[in-house]
Amino acid sequence: MATTSADLVNLSSMDQKSFTSLVSRSSRASQADIQGVWATMASATPVFIPISQAVVAQNSTPPPAVEATLAALTASAHEAATAILCGSILGGKSSESDEFGDYGIFIGELDVLDGVPSDEEKAAKFLKALGLERWLENSKLEIVRSKKAPLPGSLDNVHPTPGSLAHASIAQLSKLLSQLRDILEFRVVTSGSGGLVLHFLLGVGYGGWQGLGGASTWSDD
Repeated sequence: MATTSADLVNLSSMDQKSFTSLVSRSSRASQADIQGVWATMASATPVFIPISQAVVAQNSTPPPAVEATLAALTASAHEAATAILCGSILGGKSSESDEFGDYGIFIGELDVLDGVPSDEEKAAKFLKALGLERWLENSKLEIVRSKKAPLPGSLDNVHPTPGSLAHASIAQLSKLLSQLRDILEFRVVTSGSGGLVLHFLLGVGYGGWQGLGGASTWSDD
């Protein structure tokens, strides 16, 4: 069943209790995962699809197959994060808070990327498409080069024991992320927001640009 405008939620009109109730009815996510996604999303107030726990670009809706892919990718990110004892798999274990969680992202086809020469400019275009360009004000945009791509850079120094839950969870996440091409990972290090860092990992899949978002907190030191 395709997503319609009735399935899209603007988080700026919701509180945490309403959000938790809505996502609980629409998906199989655990209460801890839902709370983590809320903590991340409440900072951005984008448009959200509860059933797949995904943020969508303005004037864009994902095909049904993509919704299922994003739901699986988000669930896998949550499982991997839990297995290595952190809140967001993109934020990783270096985060000073585990209150945040990962969420899916769907942008779709983005013609404005044609001729864009740098990864930094591409990242800025992605943020604008999601309605998050305000986060670039007085903030630092950083490109992340993962040594374990397609996995996020947060896992570069994570070496789980073969056969462990963490090893299996990360392997599953890698399998899902490998379905994307031209992956770009970046983060926005904000200033004056309690050390909040927004993380993004996006690639091209069926239907266009999609992937994961998350958050963490870093010391201002």
